[in-house]
Amino acid sequence: MLRPKAPLPAKTAPDARPSPSPDLAFCEVLRRRAADETLRKGQRTGLRIRAAACELLDSTTPDKLKIQDICTLSAIAQGTMYQYFSDRDHLLATLLQEFAVFLQEQMKAATLDSTTPEQSMRLATLSYCRLFEANRGLMKCLLHHYEAFPQARGIVSDWNKAWIDTIVRAVAKRQRGSATPRTPEVELRRRAYALGGMVDQYLAGIYLYGDAHLARAAGKLDAIVDTLTFIWSRAMADELAPAR
Repeated sequence: MLRPKAPLPAKTAPDARPSPSPDLAFCEVLRRRAADETLRKGQRTGLRIRAAACELLDSTTPDKLKIQDICTLSAIAQGTMYQYFSDRDHLLATLLQEFAVFLQEQMKAATLDSTTPEQSMRLATLSYCRLFEANRGLMKCLLHHYEAFPQARGIVSDWNKAWIDTIVRAVAKRQRGSATPRTPEVELRRRAYALGGMVDQYLAGIYLYGDAHLARAAGKLDAIVDTLTFIWSRAMADELAPAR
């Protein structure tokens, strides 16, 4: 279950899809870092390898990802690849762990200028939606290929917990100034996990599996974000009520 956090999650279903922003596509971020000549050659090579795997995951699944294809795309010999990663699973685990950190950093950054919980929630949701769409191969690998790559389950679980912790802390802080009774932490976690799983399923149908009926009903990005923000805000309505 992958999801947004403290504020919260969701994304769009465009008919004509523009190229993702290089700031949102993790593959492009890796490529830019690999071109940074201030880094050591070994660092740049490792980044090229991860960028190649990232690109290939847009068109294949983890179990069909081939070392030879990765090496060809990153312009290295197979022997060089094994100087950086012991095998394909090691490479995938490293890539997905870094991607999970990237997701969380991007979503937190998106909410820095928010002035209300509601605005923060919408901005985090908008950010997650954009990131989901811009990184379809990685998201699919992270969310739906546990049989082919079981390690993804633990990476997702840790990432979800970190984001849920962020949400719970933010809501608890808000409740300190409210006249309403505090919601137990376990209940806040329950809601956040349930809503996060719903968001991932919703966005997967739109962006990963091309459910035409869902995409038509969901609408464009703003409509998707509005819907998901509405659901999150209703679920936390009492907790986010202004202090009296």
